[in-house]
Amino acid sequence: MRLLLDFVYLIALAVGSPWILYRLVVTGDWRNVPKRFGFGLGSRGRDSIWLHGSSAGEVSVLKPIIALLERDVAATELVVTAYTSTGLAAARAAYPRHRVVPFPLDFSFVVKRFLRHFEPRLIIIAESEFWPNVLAEAHRRKIPTAVVNGKMSERSYAIHVRTAMAPRWLRGVTLIAAQSEEHAIRLRALGVADGRISVTGNMKYDLAPPAAGRDDARQVRESLGYGADEIVIVGGSLHRGEDEPLLDACAALDGGERVSLILVPRYPAEVPLVCRHVEARGWPAVLKTAVDRGEAKAPGNGGVLVVDTVGELRNLYGATDIAFVGGSLHYRGANKGGHNLMEPAVLGVPVLFGPFNYSFRETADDLLANDAAVTVANAAELAAAVATLVRAPDKRRAMGDRARDVVLRGQGATQRNYEMIRALLAGERVELQGIAVSRTMPRAATDPESS
Repeated sequence: MRLLLDFVYLIALAVGSPWILYRLVVTGDWRNVPKRFGFGLGSRGRDSIWLHGSSAGEVSVLKPIIALLERDVAATELVVTAYTSTGLAAARAAYPRHRVVPFPLDFSFVVKRFLRHFEPRLIIIAESEFWPNVLAEAHRRKIPTAVVNGKMSERSYAIHVRTAMAPRWLRGVTLIAAQSEEHAIRLRALGVADGRISVTGNMKYDLAPPAAGRDDARQVRESLGYGADEIVIVGGSLHRGEDEPLLDACAALDGGERVSLILVPRYPAEVPLVCRHVEARGWPAVLKTAVDRGEAKAPGNGGVLVVDTVGELRNLYGATDIAFVGGSLHYRGANKGGHNLMEPAVLGVPVLFGPFNYSFRETADDLLANDAAVTVANAAELAAAVATLVRAPDKRRAMGDRARDVVLRGQGATQRNYEMIRALLAGERVELQGIAVSRTMPRAATDPESS
């Protein structure tokens, strides 16, 4: 089986080599090629804990787990891996105290070298990184593997059903803490035994910042010139082509309401273009930096605030009445789209977003199921949703309250998952939905094939 899989990987590597080489050059990941083959990993480890998240999103999910491990097993080396270059950059920034290396290529001989080098006592994987040789080799070496925030998308499930290989390597997983029953059903259908899977919730809710106080929100509003009677709308993390529909939605209002608009482009380089779009509609565009320096008066109801700074979106969400979260109105690629919906939701702000919200699909579904958000398919639907919320203050406030409740109810998955991880580390029985699972796997031993 391992030889067959290695052969398939080799063929795929050969066929995709032109694209792979291009990506290595563009992303700068060519520097990590030796490490992906298990070379240049630094000093050898022993009894480490290996944590893996594919990209920046999964890496961030691991943050509270890593904080708890730092507290409880401070003397244990933590090895953090990521697959993408953005994930590696995020891991290095978030975990400077720990060993951060690229995820190894899933060839059996590479995985053996990697495991022999670090000798982990436990492997923790975020979400859906089910690499066959990693799971099989960990199982062979009796290293327990825990999947946290586990998921299996409908698209991935369909692929695995066709190949019929998933049950072979999923049996190597010690436990899976799934985000929802929907994901758990798919994983069970692929061969994960009931005694190895539990639905514990979505850890991303635990990443939502605590709600800002009303005094903080009032101060931000006042500093930007917005009165208590104004309805402030923010477009957060806007990608190209999303500012104009929001501008047009506000322009379509009949003028009877005091509505103000804040536009926050995802990329600062697009600020000049956004300003031109604002001014083309006859409104002054006021830059946030100019207000901060005292060079311009806060616009209030008399203009559009264009935010050309970074790191302020959360505070702005808290000071507004309606939020449109960008990166979601237009198609940007398969499984790519949307930004953090929980930031405005936890602050009690009603949330609007487009149909392409792959990055936060579960959160979007939860909000929609609880009538705590509105999805808009195009500019016309965005204009209609804005008009409805602007003209219905009771509906707006009730939707915001429900949005906050969705996030707060969803919190706690991290602690539930960590209790299972801690039991694995201690060699205790793990309770999964009332089913006790004994950890029969001892701590990692020295590679039987090494001298």
